[in-house]
Order: sequence, then structure tokens, then C-alpha cells
Amino acid sequence: MCVEEYNWLPTYSSKYRGCLYSVIAGRISMRIGDLGEDVVVELIAKTLISKPGRGEYLFYPEDARDILPRAPRILLSTDAYSASSLKLPWRDYSDVGWSAITGAISDIVAKGGIPHACMIALGLPPTLDQSILEDLLRGLREAADYYGVKIIGGDTNTANEAWIAVSTIGFTSARVPPSRGGLKPGDYIVVTGLYGAMGYLARNGVEKASSLEWIVKYTKRPITRVDTAFVIENNYKYISASMDVSDGLGYTLHTMSKLSDCGILVEKPPLVYSELYEYCKEDEECLVEYSLQGGEEYGVVLGVKSEYLNLVQRDLEYFNIPYGVIGRSVSQPGLYYRDRELKVYRYDQFKGWCRIGS
Repeated sequence: MCVEEYNWLPTYSSKYRGCLYSVIAGRISMRIGDLGEDVVVELIAKTLISKPGRGEYLFYPEDARDILPRAPRILLSTDAYSASSLKLPWRDYSDVGWSAITGAISDIVAKGGIPHACMIALGLPPTLDQSILEDLLRGLREAADYYGVKIIGGDTNTANEAWIAVSTIGFTSARVPPSRGGLKPGDYIVVTGLYGAMGYLARNGVEKASSLEWIVKYTKRPITRVDTAFVIENNYKYISASMDVSDGLGYTLHTMSKLSDCGILVEKPPLVYSELYEYCKEDEECLVEYSLQGGEEYGVVLGVKSEYLNLVQRDLEYFNIPYGVIGRSVSQPGLYYRDRELKVYRYDQFKGWCRIGS
């Protein structure tokens, strides 16, 4: 292997080319501060930037990109994370990159949007090892390929701590994408996805969770189901409210209840991993407690008008999306399980784990 094979590299001085050669060919660990901004940006661009599609003209190193709309309504979202906030002990930095893309795409999916493209900004300490950057980029690239989205640009900055910001654009044919706050009393509460792994981690701590293979397996690279967006856009007239589960199922239900000025009565737990079912010895109260806490499950909570539940269920089953009908919306504000009000916790970026609500 020789550096000339990397024809994407700009014509740098022999100093930079020799430095880069030693890293690529010999895999010698270096700090990105030693490489310099131009080399780092080129590495990022080569790994991440998608080529223009048919009928699109602007491409790196342009600061802007042009895209063709795929549906009448455009959806936009932005998510930002410190790398440390995504770095569970069993996640490497490629898993961190994967998780950042998944979280950003989930917001679009919950509104009935098919994600199309992402722009990514990175804050990188000059002391960051190049191998860590390469792992992070690999995870971002693998997630983009998995979800079928383009990465069309972004920005790079120096920072004291590594961070990632992902802006996503998607398209939907839904004339009125469902909001978080549209629940009406009597609506069914439908929850997609499986729960309990992150809840176990939240309740029992990282050390205990790290010893369980199923926790590591289900939390290493979280996944959101993009085809859920097809169900939402096809049934938007029948879906009164929708929100993704990124900060814990309890927090999602609490938020939807509060914004809708009505309550949610949980009558049974959502779908959970079989290992949690065994751990709780089939006790429903235990399953509810563990499934409500956590985060990064990236399922979707749907409020569905009662007379159209069968239509939404039909489409969820067509796409083989796991789901459970866990309860109903009620007139009395609050979040309840049978005859008691539930305590809700979330991870606050400034306070850490804390209880919310009354």
C-alpha cells in the first residue's frame, strides 16, 4: 500500500503526506492535532460524504448541498450529544457514531417521515487519537448505510470534549404529521419496540448490567424501525399523537399526557425482552417498572383513535413491527398503572437521573 493510492488526498507538502502515510500504512497512533485541520477534514469527507444523486449538482467541498424533494412535506430535526453521554462501557466509538445517527433519525420516523439525508457537525479535541476518530466515522457511515440515508455535509470544530450534532431531513406524504400533544380521552396507546434492557441498566447500574450478555447485546447498537414511518404517514388521519422513545418510555408517556392535557392509563406492560420477563418472574408490575425507565429504545408511542385501531394494527403487522396496545388515554391528567399513579424518571442532561412530574 502506498499513499499515492489515496487519490482523494489533496496535494499537501511532503511533511503532511509522510505523516499521513505513517498513519494509514503503519496504523501508528497519532493525535488529530498533529495531523492538522485539512487532513482531518479530508478524512471525514472521504469516509462520510455521499455523492450527489441524479439531478443534484452541489458536492463537497461546497458548504451547501442541493437535494430534490421526495414528498410534499419536509421534516427537519437536530440532535446533539457529547460523545461521553453515548459511551457505555461496552460501546466502542463506532457504536457511539451509530447511536448518534439512530437517535437523530428516530425523531423523523416518529412524525411519519422517511429520513433522506443527514448533516453532521463534530467537535474534536486536538488530543483525540486518530484511531478513535476513524472508529467514530465508521459507525456514522455504517448507520447511514443501514438506514439508507445520505450524509451530505457538516462542519468540524475544536472542542474540549468530543461532541456530535446530527441534523436530519426527511419527507412525508402525511398532510398533518401527528404532534406530541394530540391525545383525546378514549384513544388507544400503542407502543412499538421492545423494552427493559436500558431500564435494567438505569435501575441497577452499569456495573451489574455489564455482566449480563443480553443487556450488552440489546444496548450496544440501538435500532429504530424506519418502516414505522410508512405506518404513520399512511394512517395520519387516525393517529392523534406520536412521539419517539429516546429518554425513556415513562418520560414519553408523561410528556404526551402533559401536552395533551389528559391522562394515560397503562393497563399492561409493553413488549419486553424475554430475559426481563424471566427476571421479573412474569410479574406485570415489575415489567412495567423496568420498561418505563431507560432511554435510547427508539420505539414510537402512538395515540390511535379507537375506531381505527384495527387499521393501524394491520399496517404494523404488515411490516412485522413489534408493538403492544398498553392502555388508553383518560380525562384525568397524569400517568397511571391500574389504580395508582406512576413515578416517572428521566436522565436530565444537567441534573442526571431525576424524578419528573408530581
